[in-house]
Amino acid sequence: MPRPRRKMKQIPLFFAACAPILSGAMVTYRFILSENQVIQITVDRQRRPDAPPTDMPHADWTRLPFHQCDHCPLPCSDWAYCPAALDLEQIVAQFGDLLSFDRARVEVIAPERTYLKECDLQTALRLLLGLVMATSPCPVLSQFRGLAASHLPFATLEETLFRTAGAYLLKQYFLHQAGKPADMDLKGLDAFYQELQRVNRCFKRRLDSAAAKDANLNAIGSLLYISMVVSCSIEEQLTELRETFCPKG
Repeated sequence: MPRPRRKMKQIPLFFAACAPILSGAMVTYRFILSENQVIQITVDRQRRPDAPPTDMPHADWTRLPFHQCDHCPLPCSDWAYCPAALDLEQIVAQFGDLLSFDRARVEVIAPERTYLKECDLQTALRLLLGLVMATSPCPVLSQFRGLAASHLPFATLEETLFRTAGAYLLKQYFLHQAGKPADMDLKGLDAFYQELQRVNRCFKRRLDSAAAKDANLNAIGSLLYISMVVSCSIEEQLTELRETFCPKG
């Protein structure tokens, strides 16, 4: 008997879910859940941080006042919807009936290289959601836009800290070059991760009413955990890195 054809789902998101895979700034996540179930999502790392279109009906949980972050600078009078929530709406719907421990073969295809890993959905979704949120118009999350441009899937906590601290210091260098105050003590980095924790907590409350099962919720929970760990261990981790760059003796 002929083998059934693999069913490919491409989510029609405005951030180029159906764009050519090898376009310069595109990163494609391909979730192979079974022989007949594949979900493919492509994100433009350089998409403009404009307000997403709101001329179509959207889920109630995407409205800005719905569990709005307590420190959100966006006024409800100008923004009917949370921009990050709109970005994730169709992804959340696609994965809403899947469990965090469901296994998948995950391919991440970028112009520079391709990554492949067998893992649980929670792990891969955390990476995808983080990339999409970092390139959203959210004024807090978009501070990660520089890291999104050099997206590194399946990074360890140490790699994440290294890239985050490096990107932050590079920004401080550019500020210094422009004659503006620069933070070489990383005080602002710690404050930013504290702010990021607040965003992730509020966003998890949004998803509580959107996901039928737990894959999406646990992915956001993982982002919250990582932001907490990085925030609590910046000094300790940097002390360990000092030995690599400035060995004693």
